[in-house]
Amino acid sequence: MPYLQHASRHVSKTVIDHITAYLGAQGWLSTPTMFGTPPFSIQTRRLRESELLTLTSNTLGIFFGEESSDEAEELGGGLMQVRSQLYVDVISEKYAHGLAICQDIKDLLSGRAPGTSRFLVVRDYTSAPAGVPTPDHQVEFLQIERQRPENSEAKLSWQTLTATMELIFPGEDS
Repeated sequence: MPYLQHASRHVSKTVIDHITAYLGAQGWLSTPTMFGTPPFSIQTRRLRESELLTLTSNTLGIFFGEESSDEAEELGGGLMQVRSQLYVDVISEKYAHGLAICQDIKDLLSGRAPGTSRFLVVRDYTSAPAGVPTPDHQVEFLQIERQRPENSEAKLSWQTLTATMELIFPGEDS
């Protein structure tokens, strides 16, 4: 497999598309929605607490943390790994709805939802057609946790889902 230039951008788009497609299929992104709640909108950036005070509807903020250095996955195997964090801010009108969508995302990333896996093949968005799978580049989701930020002054319920992502890809000698 050739080198995938700007791999982190492909990983980000692949993960966001994966989450968006699943939530859409589950009925969270359009009307009528799950549990009769207004549809969630998705923003691909970190939501600041100061913004939360002005939000009036259900919103997801999906963003990625810094990457670790490339490390050998296995001695002599030719595979490399890079770890980073995935964060999903869930802002919901009702706590129960935020909890439900967090659980759906957690089930998706952990592979517990029917037809899903905790491994995700990265797609190449620079090729034609866009979004061609690159089987040698895979993301594995590890340590998926839901937290509720303390002492938030937001009017809406705020929860954060965090997952460690490990990208496995061929090294230079593969």
